[in-house]
Amino acid sequence: MANSTISIDWEDFGQQYGKYHFGKLTEPVKGAIERQTHIMLDLLDETNTKATFFILGHLASYRTNLVKDIAARGHEIGLHSQNHEPMFTLSPEQARQDVATSQKIVTDIIGEAVYGFRAPYFSIKKENLWLLEILADLGLTYDSSIFPVELPRYGIANFSPEDTLYKLPSGNEIVELPMTTATFMKRAWPVSGGGYIRLMPELLIKKVFKNFENSQTDSMIYMHPYEFDSQKIEVTSNYPKGAKYSKLKVEALNLKWNMFRPSVTGKIRTLLQSHQFMTCLQKAVMIKKNKSAIPLQIEQYEGVKQTASSLKQI
Repeated sequence: MANSTISIDWEDFGQQYGKYHFGKLTEPVKGAIERQTHIMLDLLDETNTKATFFILGHLASYRTNLVKDIAARGHEIGLHSQNHEPMFTLSPEQARQDVATSQKIVTDIIGEAVYGFRAPYFSIKKENLWLLEILADLGLTYDSSIFPVELPRYGIANFSPEDTLYKLPSGNEIVELPMTTATFMKRAWPVSGGGYIRLMPELLIKKVFKNFENSQTDSMIYMHPYEFDSQKIEVTSNYPKGAKYSKLKVEALNLKWNMFRPSVTGKIRTLLQSHQFMTCLQKAVMIKKNKSAIPLQIEQYEGVKQTASSLKQI
């Protein structure tokens, strides 16, 4: 039987778009993240499914009641960093501060410990696998950030696609729940969430996940709140007042982000009705119970040994 998980990278589309195009973090436009979150929560209730929500720290600071609502509905709360910066752009000191800040904010809101992490942009690559040491040192049980295939922006070629308990160079252990890929034409392709599910025809999605079930292959679905929005997404919603931009470019971006988006809720509903899902923490506990730790092959990843030995100084 396949043990599959469903997760939500909880962030506000407009807030993030404004931040990265203009370098200014503003409060989310009222209504959007509320509407999107409750669409997801209602869908999960409808299908009797518990999910993992990886919470972005700076959004949690603006919408504490939404985080409490997610937790009150029985879903697992994990971390999605504080500032949504690519983790491979941060030094070990900056990365530790980012994760620790989000950890304090989120645990203060829900009044409970958190156990998992997902990096923005799946930004744990071979050159910053030292981040796993930081996560373990901060008391986290698992990470779910690695695509086991090299893609233009993220991923690690030849990384194990299986959920695995790793022994790190420091002696600490951490479970890695990698993102799901499917093999087609002798190559691994991302298939399990976000834009991939938005763009894939529903019949193909059903076939892919049926194949996972038949082969007893675990899978990880990841989604974002905006993908469930019942209203049209507008990329300028959180642009600073007076911001200058090309109207033609904005129209093209709106077309890109809204394309096939109305199909997402139906596709996810079908998957939730057809397959059994668990939270990431439930999966990680299962892995720790049933699998022995595998040493991380540090000679394969430059920088891990050096960084791991210096973590005590951070």
